Amino acid sequence: MAKTTSAELLLILDACLGSQDDRDIGPVDVDELYKLAEYHQVRPQLLSYLNERGIMPEFQAMLRKDCQQIAFENMIAARELADISNLLKSHGIDTYAYKGSLWADWLYGNISQREFGDIDILIPEGSFSKAYELLTAERGYVADEYRRYLLGNPKTRESFFRTDYHIPMMSPPDKPMQWVLEAHWRIAYPRLLFEFPSREWEKYKEDFTFLGSSIHAFQREYQVLMLLVHHGGKEEWSKLKYVADFAAYMRKFGSVTDWDKVTEIAKQKGIFTLLAQSTGLLRALGMEWKKEWPLFETNSLSGSYLQNWEVRKKDPSNSTWPYFKHGLSIHDGIKHRTRLVVSHFQYFTEFQLIWSKFRYKRRLAKSRTQE
Repeated sequence: MAKTTSAELLLILDACLGSQDDRDIGPVDVDELYKLAEYHQVRPQLLSYLNERGIMPEFQAMLRKDCQQIAFENMIAARELADISNLLKSHGIDTYAYKGSLWADWLYGNISQREFGDIDILIPEGSFSKAYELLTAERGYVADEYRRYLLGNPKTRESFFRTDYHIPMMSPPDKPMQWVLEAHWRIAYPRLLFEFPSREWEKYKEDFTFLGSSIHAFQREYQVLMLLVHHGGKEEWSKLKYVADFAAYMRKFGSVTDWDKVTEIAKQKGIFTLLAQSTGLLRALGMEWKKEWPLFETNSLSGSYLQNWEVRKKDPSNSTWPYFKHGLSIHDGIKHRTRLVVSHFQYFTEFQLIWSKFRYKRRLAKSRTQE
């Protein structure tokens, strides 16, 4: 760990990793600690960690107020996820829960223990149009203006579905709380080459009992790779929330996971490097490693992670280039990296779609300037 790492960040890291050792981290600035915990979306994990140790009672009281609100919002989102799943199931559509409240229950055994913003569902590609219509007609969801603009043009609609992966939809305005439902037919942009196609979801399906309903999700060996693709592939471990999730997985399932199966699937998909780097990250951060857990040869922890977590790095205004560079670093060998390069070039042949996106963003920027 870098010598310049702050006491606040060290404390949050210990909470995320579930550290059993109480190391001396020095005096803590509670205002900075709160800002870091809020930014990294780990307030419930930090509260549990402090409560277990009976320390910082006044700060706990501040966090507890936040966590009560988080628990309330999480329960509403979880109830909505179950209702949506039941609605689509009643129309013959196999919906899969993804991220959000499912991962809160799956990883922590407590819906209130994980901060999340959106409701995410995975819908098989062949059923997506029917599901989209049902969500609009039966539940009152409305796609965001940007997607409506692209979907409304026959010249861009087909290209959009070919090159994108989800549609954010706003909840009805008459609801007491507003949220976004992200309806996915893939887990990432196709050009990023994270290939978990809907045609194979049935093979890895596993049902979960969730708020009294049976919902579809995935076997742990498949789902943990989805988690790593999102947290380490798409988001590049940008927040400690993602580290906490993977650490929670290892604590709960690390000793009962079929790591040979995980490795086989990862290699088939060209993301074994991502798997190795992800386990290496937890080890480098100091997580106690059990003998049943996998050991993969990997590079040491980059100091940029600690620095970015400390300064609360902002997302880039354009993610295409960072996605591409990171993709090259986490895909396996020349074969998969070449495919990644080709997929990006193929995206840039979608001239009509790219031009429509440019026109929309230019028009939006102009209207904001006029305001």
